[in-house]
Formats: sequence, structure tokens, C-alpha cells
Amino acid sequence: MPNYKIQLKQGKRTIVAHGEFKNLQAVKTHYKTISTMKVSEILKVEYEDKTTPPIDDYNYMSQFKAFVKNEDTRKSRQVIFNNLKVTLSDSQLYDSIKQNMEIQGLRVDSITTVLYKK
Repeated sequence: MPNYKIQLKQGKRTIVAHGEFKNLQAVKTHYKTISTMKVSEILKVEYEDKTTPPIDDYNYMSQFKAFVKNEDTRKSRQVIFNNLKVTLSDSQLYDSIKQNMEIQGLRVDSITTVLYKK
């Protein structure tokens, strides 16, 4: 059975729950039956690593924020990455973004950095 990440909202409160359900419809039915909160988002968990994470040695750039853009359609999206390797160069980061990310199915043409925080 697939694992799901479910976002529930009521008023100003937002909760993220996790669960293993038969299918998407079963998730919706379950929360409609048991909760007064509204299901606002359901994500199927494609990958999960339950091994022990590395210790925090604080040897990283704490945050990178940028706008990525497709020049043809002028569509853009803000991206935020945390705990970047200190050995990572700007060009390696930008190349990885351009090779691995999309904006609504379109390629990323340009990157405008907003914040690079230690």
C-alpha cells in the first residue's frame, strides 16, 4: 500500500499527517469521515529513507533562495534550498538546478539569486 503525506487545514492551523492507505480516494474518505479539518493537499510518498541522518556539524551554507525562470514563457518560481555543501560552487549549483528542475514542465533558463546565507 502506498504511503501518503496529507495536509489538513482548519482556521489558521495546518497539520501534516502521514499514513499508509489503499489509494487516494481512501485517504479523502478517511479524513472526511473522521476529521473536521479540510484536506488541502495529498502527496504520494515516492521515496523515504529511514536510516539515521548524519550528525549536525554546522559545516554548510544554511540557506539559498533564488528565482528560477523560463525565458520563453516568462514563468518563474521561487526555490529554497537548505544546508548546502560548502564545497559546492555557484556553477555546480546552477547547473544542477538547470539539469534537474522544471517550471510547470518547462526548462529552467535563468536563475536570479535572492539570498545566499551562511
